[in-house]
Amino acid sequence: MQLIENKEEIYTKCIKSINNSPSKDKLKAISTTLFDSFENWIFCGFYFKKDNQLFIGDYKALKIPCSPINFEGVCGIAIKKNEILNIPDVKKFPGHIICDPNSKSEICVPFKIHSTNFVLDIDSNKLDNFDEIDCRFLAKIVKNL
Repeated sequence: MQLIENKEEIYTKCIKSINNSPSKDKLKAISTTLFDSFENWIFCGFYFKKDNQLFIGDYKALKIPCSPINFEGVCGIAIKKNEILNIPDVKKFPGHIICDPNSKSEICVPFKIHSTNFVLDIDSNKLDNFDEIDCRFLAKIVKNL
């Protein structure tokens, strides 16, 4: 009988796969690898700041994401505060932007590439899906971009 991998093992495998991808395809590799590795995730992608809006970049999702979006949602607030936002129940977040009605929890990890603000945005169809392990590994993943 095979043991079910824990979250840390899954992230470790993802990081190895991402690190083996070509530099020019890192964002695509991250969104695809992570999305394919976690069963409750319904969106994994990147938004980047241009002027006063956020535009979709590389992503993998069950539905087409909203783009552009404003800074009132989780992604925008994460960039404004420059901190990871882990939202256990998106319905309780003021200003949440509903792109997929199946989204129940969300985590956003802001970072910069050169002078451009980005955010790694992940939505789950499960309430309270993200924890300290997600925060730690996702921060590590975007830190090296």
